Amino acid sequence: MTSDSKKSKTGKNEIAEEITASIPPHYALQEEQPYEKDFGFRIKPIEPGSHGHRDYCVVREGLAVVIGDIEHDQAHNDADVGQDLVKFHFRYSGSSEVGEEGGERDAIDPMTFGVLIQPSGLKKVEYFPAAQHEQSVTLLCEPSFLEDIISGTSLALPTQIKQFLYGKSNDMYHCAVRMRPEMSNAVKTLFEMEYTGKLRQLQIEAKALDLICHTLDQLSDMWGGEEQDGLSLRRKDLERIADICEILDKNLVDAPTIPDLARALSWNETQLMRTFRQAVGITVHNYLHRARMERAYEILSSTEMSITQVAMEVGYEYASNFTTAFRRYFKLTPKQIRSQKPGAIQ
Repeated sequence: MTSDSKKSKTGKNEIAEEITASIPPHYALQEEQPYEKDFGFRIKPIEPGSHGHRDYCVVREGLAVVIGDIEHDQAHNDADVGQDLVKFHFRYSGSSEVGEEGGERDAIDPMTFGVLIQPSGLKKVEYFPAAQHEQSVTLLCEPSFLEDIISGTSLALPTQIKQFLYGKSNDMYHCAVRMRPEMSNAVKTLFEMEYTGKLRQLQIEAKALDLICHTLDQLSDMWGGEEQDGLSLRRKDLERIADICEILDKNLVDAPTIPDLARALSWNETQLMRTFRQAVGITVHNYLHRARMERAYEILSSTEMSITQVAMEVGYEYASNFTTAFRRYFKLTPKQIRSQKPGAIQ
C-alpha cells in the first residue's frame, strides 16, 4: 500500500466496534440479537413512522455488509457521516434520493446498483418518500480491502474510486445503474434466508463475497475502456441507461423499439445497444423479457388475477405463449407459482 493511501483497521473486532459506535441517528440496537457479537448486530428505527431493521455484519477484515428491511410509512431524512469507505449499494425495493448535505440529490430506484464514495467527515443525507418498503444491501469496503483485491489484476475501476483509494480526492461521488441478474439473485437470497446461527452467518458471508465479485466485474466492464473498444461509460451514459430502464419498466405492454428509444434519447442505435449491454450486462431485449417475467411473478404471488389477465398485463397476447416463456425463465409454471404460499417475493 502506498504511503498516501487510506489506512486499514487491524481486525474484525475493531471494525465491528467502530461500526457499533457510529450507529446512525434515529436507530438503536435491538434487544434480541441474531448474530454472534464479533460477526454483527441488528438495529431498528426509533423514529415514528418507520419500522423494520438493519443488520450490520463484518464479513472479513475491511469488508462489512448492511442488510436493510425498513418500512418508511412517513417521509423523512436519514443522515450519516462518512468514515472513509467505498459503498456498493443494491436497492431491491423502495425508492429514495441521496446526496451530500446541502447539495443536489440523486434518485435511487428499485433494482439498481450504485457506487457511493463518502470520505471521512462528509455528511450524506437520504430522503425517503412516504409509503416506501426499502429492501437494500450495502457493501462497506475499506480502501485497503479494495486495493488488495485489484492489485496485480486487470480490473478497471471508475476514476473517482481510484482517486479516493490513493488519497487524491475527498469529494463525495455517487452513480447508479440497473442490477445485473446475478446481482439481484444474490440480493434476493439475503432477504429469504431460512438458516439461523452460524449457518446464517456463513450464508451472509458467501453472498457478500459473491456480490463483491459481481460488483468489481461489472465496474471493470463499465470502465475498462481498452477492453471495450474505447467505450468507457460517462455519467451522461449512465443517466441515459437509467432512463431506458425506467421507460421499459413502465411500458411492458406496448414496449418501445430500439429505434424509438434512440429517437427519444437522441442517441445512435448502435451505441445505445453497446452501452446498455456494457452497463446492465444483458441486451435491451433480454432486459425487457426479464422485467416482464419478474412483474408477472409479482402479480401471480400477490393477486388473484387470472393467468390470462397476467399475460396481457405484461405484454403477451396469448396465455399459452406467456406460460411457455414463464416456465423457461423460472423453471416453474404460473400455476405452480400461484400455488406457493403468499409472500414468496416481498
